[in-house]
Amino acid sequence: MSSITAPALPEDETFPAARGAFEDFWRRFHRDYVALAAICFIVFTIFAAVLGAPLAAWLTGHPPDQQYVNGLTIDGIPLPPMSHEVGPDGVTPNPHGEFFILGTDKLGRDVFVRLLYGARISLFVAFTATSVALLIGVVLGLIAGYYRAVGDAIISRGIETAMAFPALLFAVGLAAVIGAGLLNVIVVITIFSWYYPARVVRSAVLSLRQAQFVEAAHMVGASHRRVMFTHLLPQLTAPLIVYATGVIAANILFEAGLSYLGLGVPPPTASWGQMLSDGVSGGLYRVQPWLALIPGLALASLMLSFQLLGDGLRDALATKSAA
Repeated sequence: MSSITAPALPEDETFPAARGAFEDFWRRFHRDYVALAAICFIVFTIFAAVLGAPLAAWLTGHPPDQQYVNGLTIDGIPLPPMSHEVGPDGVTPNPHGEFFILGTDKLGRDVFVRLLYGARISLFVAFTATSVALLIGVVLGLIAGYYRAVGDAIISRGIETAMAFPALLFAVGLAAVIGAGLLNVIVVITIFSWYYPARVVRSAVLSLRQAQFVEAAHMVGASHRRVMFTHLLPQLTAPLIVYATGVIAANILFEAGLSYLGLGVPPPTASWGQMLSDGVSGGLYRVQPWLALIPGLALASLMLSFQLLGDGLRDALATKSAA
């Protein structure tokens, strides 16, 4: 009896290798030059805040909180960018004096050094508050969407009640009650951020809890906790990553707003919101507009970068992409 053999393939013919999930994601993401530019700016800002701030303070010899008497003119006007401190007459620049790259603020402090240290506060508060809010929201959303019944009713009513109140107004009131401080700012932002991820996760779990892979996990004896955190949670990774970028941008603005109102990180700690408030207080922006312009541009650029990164991640993580 003759055997049937498969036809031989030509030596130069090969099958294309299957792409993994990350490779497929990167193939789409690296084509989005706007998102790449955004993530480069975010990484640059993080390095500038973590490493650049102490390096700038060391190179310039200007601690972020140090006030320079000759950093103001005789009329108390801050020095403009790229200027030396004034001489004994309070008007003429002293070419041998201290040099300020971005000028000085209303107390004679170095704006450039404070801008870098202020980035630390904005990024730390935003990342920490977002991480805590996501942790709380994801756990509550999983419980509400998976177990339903009484737990879903309680958590859902809590989400709806929290979303019904004006967040910024209540955040300002709560911050005024508990006082200013780094930890207090994180607590306030977390309280008014957790319910959004909880709602997103709950809706997603409701649509996935009857999926075949969930039923299969139950059939092999997987516990409810294993189903939630091993099988359901990985399915939510992509939307949560995209959502987190938007929340980080919103929390950066949230922290700046509280600091602008004097309810954030207390002085003399550098904060972009506090620097913006100092730049517009007393009409100082009319004389030296760069005092408000510099922290304002830094704040807007970082927020825009996170938003653009979120848009790029959403497109790259989509199940369908343009060929």
